[in-house]
Amino acid sequence: MWTGINGHGKSQLLGNVVLDVMRQGGRVCIASLELTPKKLLMRLTRQAGGVRQPSAEYIWAIHQWYQDRLWIFDLVGTAKTKRILEVFLYARQRYGIDVFVIDSLMKCGLGEDDYNGQKLFVEQLCDFKNEHDCHIHLVVHPRKGPNEMQIPGKMDIKGSGAITDLTDNCFSVFRNKEKEDKIQGLMAEKAIIPRSLDETFDCILGCDKQRNGEWEGRVPLWFHSDSFQFLGYSHEQPYQYVPYSICK
Repeated sequence: MWTGINGHGKSQLLGNVVLDVMRQGGRVCIASLELTPKKLLMRLTRQAGGVRQPSAEYIWAIHQWYQDRLWIFDLVGTAKTKRILEVFLYARQRYGIDVFVIDSLMKCGLGEDDYNGQKLFVEQLCDFKNEHDCHIHLVVHPRKGPNEMQIPGKMDIKGSGAITDLTDNCFSVFRNKEKEDKIQGLMAEKAIIPRSLDETFDCILGCDKQRNGEWEGRVPLWFHSDSFQFLGYSHEQPYQYVPYSICK
């Protein structure tokens, strides 16, 4: 389960994760119910190439790299849970998909107050991943807080408490708005941005639950705006999932 305040980058960070899954030989099916396939591919391709504007040749090479790694559930809007499970079953049996993404729960045709429906769907997802030996990433939204300065956790999930209880791992994504506000203020004043501020984290990835692991905690990340990648330290260079040399 992935959660985070609207606009804090949970879908972008999850894109980074699935690219690494593909790099390691995994096959991914994404049901991005809030983005069209075109917009999703634009963002993923920018992340895969590690550059803001990859050349036409590089885009072609990246899309060739996707061929046996990436499948997209071509539906934007509200998808019924039964339809999602049918498509996932076909993808698993026909193409051997081992990682599925649902972005997001609120677009799956369930009401915000339909706690029994939410519980049943998450139970069905858990049964599916156990039966078919695969992994499912589910994006859920947190309840609205007083502001954007508080990091949401597993106790802040909107909807049924069973969502958190049933999932194996719970992650939260938090964008450092305080840093952004300070930088924007300094830029407006045409002042120098201190190095200490520049090296402050842009994002926090929180692991709030890990059923089969020993570690829970938070990891600072730095956002690279040209590539949409989240990096491990402030001056790290983005990773090219498809080496540019193959385009020559």
